[in-house]
Amino acid sequence: MAKNLGLENRSIPTRILFESLSTLDQLIKGIIPEKEIPALRIGVEKVSSALKRKLEKAREGLPIIGYHFAIPGEYLSCFDCVPICLEGTGYYLATTLLNGVEKYYDIMGNWGHPFHTCTAQKGPMGMSLDGLFQFDAILAPTAPCDNTCASYPFFKYQKNFPLIIADMPFRKNENSYKYFAEQIKNSLIQVGNVIGQEPDFEKMKKHIEIENQVQQIRLEIFELIKAIPSPISNIYNAISAGTFILISGTPENLSFYKEMLEITKYRYEKKQHHGGEEKIRSIWPYMVTYFDMSLCEWLDRELGMSVLFDIFNYNFSKPINTNSDLDTMFYDMAKKTMEWPMVKQSTDFYYSTLEECIRMAKDFSADCFIFTQSIGCKQFGSFPQLLREALKDELGIPMLLIEFDVGDKRFTSLKVIKDKIKMFAQTLM
Repeated sequence: MAKNLGLENRSIPTRILFESLSTLDQLIKGIIPEKEIPALRIGVEKVSSALKRKLEKAREGLPIIGYHFAIPGEYLSCFDCVPICLEGTGYYLATTLLNGVEKYYDIMGNWGHPFHTCTAQKGPMGMSLDGLFQFDAILAPTAPCDNTCASYPFFKYQKNFPLIIADMPFRKNENSYKYFAEQIKNSLIQVGNVIGQEPDFEKMKKHIEIENQVQQIRLEIFELIKAIPSPISNIYNAISAGTFILISGTPENLSFYKEMLEITKYRYEKKQHHGGEEKIRSIWPYMVTYFDMSLCEWLDRELGMSVLFDIFNYNFSKPINTNSDLDTMFYDMAKKTMEWPMVKQSTDFYYSTLEECIRMAKDFSADCFIFTQSIGCKQFGSFPQLLREALKDELGIPMLLIEFDVGDKRFTSLKVIKDKIKMFAQTLM
């Protein structure tokens, strides 16, 4: 038993996250009425279930493989391993722990990492420096931002974790997709060499097919959001981002979206809004807060403001073809990865994203946009002003800019964020 516990302790943050979600699950069932906030209830249950299985695998001694959120987690299902998303784990802990993971941001700051870098990476880096992670290998792409390229070498040079990098081209064309397809395939082979396993691509296909189903369901939900009032709750966006990143390719992820689709259809047919009355329809083209997801409920219930979707809930790709040869499958995998949330927006010129935002504002009858500019995401530094002008010129709708750190409440507090949105909302009524 002690030996098994030692093996599990190679990924202590995963165990902490599982325990915190289990506690949250008990609180939800004991305090919140049964049919209230179903996205939270169902999401916590599904993520907990998937994490429990990962911990069981860790106890068996299977390799711990860390992966960057821009690598779809189902790709690692070709190994008998414990896949851990670094960014997803850090930000979910920022949500579920009372003081978030600020301690680990400060550990990295004291170590010498710049304060203005992305907390998505800074949290797991600090945890690793504190001995909480022991990765057998880490897989990351050269995207979507400079933070990724500058931060991930820390794991190799400071912690001596084997780091495999998939080089992602900037341009999006057939040659680029073919090149990146080879990069993904070779990277998985390299991971296999490190952990002593040969990639089982037939096994991987089954998990990719699960995500193909998930993608179709997410598209159905996305289409229903066009209805007035919106039939989803704001917190769905935050929970969906978590399942999308942390447990992709699992039965739990598919089950989460199936249940959410049924709830969304019911609300659509009944013309129900989660908060009681929809007064404002907003689009958040970047992220919601992760250090305090209660903002989502506050917007719904106090302001009647729907968050129709955020960056993790409006990016879609075609299903990956698993019925042809491996080259075709990896080509589709490359296209999906290069269309991933943030990757798509960060590795392209702004014109296409501006056009997409204008189109979505029309299609979803948006009253406004709220752009959350996180301190670490410097690749978007000039975009908000361009978007604000485009929305005003093309549609005559306003945009609020909120500068914050998505994982660290000390940069801009929840109170300040609420005050900004409340004042902005008054101009729309």
